[in-house]
Amino acid sequence: MENNYNPNSAPSENTPQGQNPNSATPGNGQVPPRAPYGYNPYTGKPNPAPGSAQVPPQNAGQNAYGGAPYQNMGQNGYGHVPQGQNPYGNPYNQRPPYTQPPYTPQPPYGQNGYYGYPRNAYTVPQPDPLYGKKQEERRVVKSISVVHGLCVFGFSILALVVSFLLVRIPGFYQNYTGNTYFSNAFDAVFSLLVIAVPFFVGYLVLRRKKRIGELPLGTPYDGKAAALLVFIGLAACIAGSYVSGIFGSLIESMFGITFTMPEDTTVLNNVPLFLLYVLGMAAVPALVEEFAIRGVVMQSLRRYGDKFAIFMSALVFALMHGNMVQIPFAFIAGLMIGYAVIVTGSMWTGVAIHFLNNFVSVLMQAISDNLPVQTQNLLFLVMIAVIFLVGIVCAVVYFKTYARVPMAQGESILNSSEKNRAYIGTVPMILAIVYLVVETAGYVEF
Repeated sequence: MENNYNPNSAPSENTPQGQNPNSATPGNGQVPPRAPYGYNPYTGKPNPAPGSAQVPPQNAGQNAYGGAPYQNMGQNGYGHVPQGQNPYGNPYNQRPPYTQPPYTPQPPYGQNGYYGYPRNAYTVPQPDPLYGKKQEERRVVKSISVVHGLCVFGFSILALVVSFLLVRIPGFYQNYTGNTYFSNAFDAVFSLLVIAVPFFVGYLVLRRKKRIGELPLGTPYDGKAAALLVFIGLAACIAGSYVSGIFGSLIESMFGITFTMPEDTTVLNNVPLFLLYVLGMAAVPALVEEFAIRGVVMQSLRRYGDKFAIFMSALVFALMHGNMVQIPFAFIAGLMIGYAVIVTGSMWTGVAIHFLNNFVSVLMQAISDNLPVQTQNLLFLVMIAVIFLVGIVCAVVYFKTYARVPMAQGESILNSSEKNRAYIGTVPMILAIVYLVVETAGYVEF
């Protein structure tokens, strides 16, 4: 069957819905003229011309396809709910804003970490601009420590080896124990050998590596200041011996541990023996030990600060004594002697303090060997009182007359703990300290 449907033909007003409008013939048998732009098949009216309003004015606000009228442009002809409303009954504008999350806010990172433990916010580590210079300085400090450790260890091993060999020489032990003059003369030579030789070799090595300069063996900057410091230093050394005695008594009373030291059986009952004893126990140790400690050790460390050099040289000086009776005293004395050497600019100030301290010790031993106990106690009291009184007067005069000499900071960029670890942490220094600690333990009684 041929389909004659033409949407541009004019429909009859009585044409039933669903029928072809061309099947209805007007009464006059004529088909009305076509509309210029055709007819709307749903309304039966001509389509508007291009450019004119698509919806006639009378239909403004209504759906052109016969739907429900638009209401405030928020409801269309398909029955949708107004824009901005939830089709399930809750308007969207009643939701909490996105800036307020529906969960409970957590504390910021770094205040309370997992399980309530405090944590710090992670920060990206920044490179240390001085890292290369610090590594180089650590390397130099360690190289100095290696030389010092070998010197101390060499002193300990050399003393052990020489003693072992000499005892095996026929007749040597009998002469050493039976002849006081021989034993004291040998002790002077022995200390000169076992201390001076290894530290002199160490000094040459440090000079070759340019780690140390000339030793300050000239006259002091100010002779009067140096004289005052000698008596101040002597009083400080005597005070250190009392501190050492009090420390030993406290340890014994609290823990039942007794500190001892090598026994000296020499009896100073004549002047020649006394003079020989002064030579071997006061003069030679003052020269040799000051060369080793305030010379080789302290002078090579001064470039990293005077305080660091004084402290480390005093520590090495204390450990070399090898017993807890003398170690606290030697450390205090080492601090004072090191200070005096630096502020006077001469090692002879340290030699004078060291000699006077040892001489007082020898003099007290001579008094003990030749006088009654009551006289001994009286003379000891007078000697100690005079030493302290003179030391106090000299200290007052010194600090009122002379300005306080500041300790040089040196050229170090390492802090104190970094320098201490670099100096003590080398293998030779650790071995030397361990050996001296073991030796010291031999003079501890439980």
